[in-house]
Amino acid sequence: MSQEFKKNFNFPRRPFVSEKCKDLIHCLIQDKEERLCSRKYQTSYRTGFQGSRLTDYSGRYVFPGDAEDIKAHRWFKNTPWERLQSMPAPFTPNLQSDDDAHYFDESEPFEDWSESIPSGIYLNTEDVRELLFGFDTHVQQKATELIKVPFDAAKLRSMDRDIDAAKDLEPSEKATLKQFVRFYGHKERKRPRDMLLRDKSTKKISLRIRKDTAFMGYTWRRMRPGGYIDPRPTETTPVSEVQAAV
Repeated sequence: MSQEFKKNFNFPRRPFVSEKCKDLIHCLIQDKEERLCSRKYQTSYRTGFQGSRLTDYSGRYVFPGDAEDIKAHRWFKNTPWERLQSMPAPFTPNLQSDDDAHYFDESEPFEDWSESIPSGIYLNTEDVRELLFGFDTHVQQKATELIKVPFDAAKLRSMDRDIDAAKDLEPSEKATLKQFVRFYGHKERKRPRDMLLRDKSTKKISLRIRKDTAFMGYTWRRMRPGGYIDPRPTETTPVSEVQAAV
């Protein structure tokens, strides 16, 4: 493990981390000969695994009860390991289907959320009525309300659930509203995910350094004066014909 890492590793003041938790993390991020694990592994690391037949299906060395030392750490004090599998979970997700993922943020393509790309077309009430001509007034009003406020992935899922729960809408109207929001709605402009780019004091410096070092280690080759050369083989003209032409 890098000595520089050992020297610089520390915990921030916020959020608060208890001394027990700090000790557990410090014990887990040590070199393999010293980190918190089964003593059988520590002995084997020093003497080698020669002659040991305790391997799993992938050839890795394993020992029975190899988590006992970790489980005995004071951070896990009062944890009922023997009956943990039979205890009710502290949180049970309420899933509507096998592929329900509303507890997670959607991973949208980066360009879909770019601040430089305008999202949606701004519509007034008359525009909505014209686009949804033939639908009942309450459907048109619902569509107008849905596109008033910019949305992100989580809010879009919430809109879908509200539309599905609306008892005054037909299935075809629900499907139309969902498509309407996605096409004419406005996505929220997100801040950069990188914390250095969010901070005004480090944004310019970070961008400059990244631009200067983006292609470090790569060699740029200029295009030949003749331009792009077709790599496919071509029929060559005999030297005698070239001389005759000259």
